[in-house]
Amino acid sequence: MNGKPARKMHCRHAPAKCLLAGVVALTGQVGWGADTTELVLQLETSLTSDSNPFRFYDQAATGQVTDEQAPNNQFRHRDTVTGTDIRAGAIVPVLSERTRLILTGSLGNRHYKNYKDLDHHLVAGDANLEWAAGKLLNGNVTAGKEDRLFQYINGSLTDKDVSHQKRAAANINFKLTDEWSLNAGLDRASLYYDLPVNQLYNFEERGRQLSGRYYAPTGSSVEIGTRLSETNFPDRNAQDIADLDQAYKESELYLDAEWRYSTKTVTSAHIGVIRRKYDVLNERDTNLSNILWRGTYHYSPKLRLDLQLWDRPFTIVDRTVVYVLSKAARFDAQWKYSDKTQMNFSTLLQNSDNVLVPRLAALVDSASRKEKLLRVGMGGSYEFERGFRFVLDSFYERLQRESDGVNLKQAVVKIGLEYTYENLPGSTYRMGLKRYQHSLSASDSLR
Repeated sequence: MNGKPARKMHCRHAPAKCLLAGVVALTGQVGWGADTTELVLQLETSLTSDSNPFRFYDQAATGQVTDEQAPNNQFRHRDTVTGTDIRAGAIVPVLSERTRLILTGSLGNRHYKNYKDLDHHLVAGDANLEWAAGKLLNGNVTAGKEDRLFQYINGSLTDKDVSHQKRAAANINFKLTDEWSLNAGLDRASLYYDLPVNQLYNFEERGRQLSGRYYAPTGSSVEIGTRLSETNFPDRNAQDIADLDQAYKESELYLDAEWRYSTKTVTSAHIGVIRRKYDVLNERDTNLSNILWRGTYHYSPKLRLDLQLWDRPFTIVDRTVVYVLSKAARFDAQWKYSDKTQMNFSTLLQNSDNVLVPRLAALVDSASRKEKLLRVGMGGSYEFERGFRFVLDSFYERLQRESDGVNLKQAVVKIGLEYTYENLPGSTYRMGLKRYQHSLSASDSLR
């Protein structure tokens, strides 16, 4: 109003300030309505000790590492990583209490003491518009992006790589009656790598879903639906296509159910049958199962127990593997010792069957490679002042390959100091900012 030009902020030099300024500016422009706009700002500094950053097999130290990878002719397993993170979010009411915009984001830096080439930035952001039109229609539109360090698998890669993931989805729910509803959705995702050796796994995926759900008066529900998806790998050459194909289509018929046995006990299940059809290698067409069961028991207001069982496929960045079939059991316990102290524990037992590329499988006299994984995690936090928390997170993992008895071990311990500001209690939880923390003790071990 005084006629002076606005001062520009250069985000390249101050990304954290831009993240916070963007959230505040947007909430100031969009935040109309009777309800209060919720704001969260979270800062964290951490120190992590990683016994095996590249996840080398035990045999790697006997000659599989070059002098460049092992300075002073000494193979370095362990490294120390310092990290700083800023996370922010806002829940903005739009027009009505049933329509709101949720904005969240995270910026971080990681610095390695020994493997300095692995220094990198973490960037993530999400926008979610939840809307409702009367009593019959509701839905959401989401979009997100994440840049993070490549998840190393077995020591076969020691160069730095960063993955760039984008995702978007739209869902609409039509409430036929108090008991019945129809749901339709569209989604899209892509993942790209910086390093040329990994770019054969760059992919683009499009999906669509249609389902119907029944809600019981007790709160339980049953849903039956179908999902169709197309996955394309645009950067594969002729040999990659001959080994792994260039695209495939999947159709899944599934049943979702949730049973609320009591106020303390809830179980849920997803049972799906996937039909995968490859674009070129039609002889590889197959049927896959996608099964997940979960039980949650609130033993007391302070103790929660979770058990998960699954049998499902997934993909890893390994050109010798077509896909992985995983059967696993995972147990989690969360204990709120006091208002200031919380602890958690998790353990995972997983049997994986790596289905190999036929051309390479012929050289090893096996069409698959079986592996057993054991993972144990522990963590906790202590709030010593309002908004200030001391955080501890850790896990130990052991992987054994059955064909030759090769082992892989990794132990990671992280300590951190976290500060959280929220203008309304519980906003951090409602925004789901925890997903940006990449918790070690509770992380998904599927690689």
